[in-house]
Amino acid sequence: MKRIIFELPKYIVADAGYGSEPNYDDVLNVRERIPLITYNQYRKEKTKKYKNDPFKTANWEYDEVTDSFICPNNRRLNYVYDSNRTDKYGFKRTFKVYECEDCSDCPLRSSCTKAAEGKNRKLFYNEKWEYQKQYVRKKLSNEKTGEIYGKRKIDVEPVFGFLKANLGFTRMSVRGKPKVHNELGFALMAVNLRKYSAINNENGTFSSDELRKRLCLSFLIITTFFIHLRLVMSQPLF
Repeated sequence: MKRIIFELPKYIVADAGYGSEPNYDDVLNVRERIPLITYNQYRKEKTKKYKNDPFKTANWEYDEVTDSFICPNNRRLNYVYDSNRTDKYGFKRTFKVYECEDCSDCPLRSSCTKAAEGKNRKLFYNEKWEYQKQYVRKKLSNEKTGEIYGKRKIDVEPVFGFLKANLGFTRMSVRGKPKVHNELGFALMAVNLRKYSAINNENGTFSSDELRKRLCLSFLIITTFFIHLRLVMSQPLF
């Protein structure tokens, strides 16, 4: 988008599917922008049930002096080593590994861990990821940036709804980039004509009945053409 269309805006807004450590790292450090992107557990972490669950490690007390966590049975998980992992895309993550001092006779063991008998509970803590989540939570709780994120549903989702529900555009009916580019162009043309008509009608630009009729006719033609074009393209050649 930056190379072909325009300079990226100050805020990068997307849904929870894009809320990951690599994406946050890219937006913050490479693009030098502010991510307004939730992560998968964002809404769940805000629920009362989650906050009151003693077995969620996010609710465990942390002792900064000894660099240790305290479990629901009031036992310490002490820092033991760092673990570096690289995913299939080549992104590297660093985890601080904490291990409980002794889980052998813990009455809460079955609710706390699935570790084999004789093994102690371990906690893998990603400092960078936790900082990123805290940063995003702070931005989304801010009135200004929270309002910007809220507009995503208003601006983006109705477009998909119109394409899928009204135009029946749920998948491409052609193959090859040039053909896909053309088919998508017709779909977006119909969307833009609809939006253009709504905005100008609201502003009084189309006060003339003749102008309004012409635009409605144009919209009807392009929509009908698009639907019939897709029907033709979706038919087998033989």
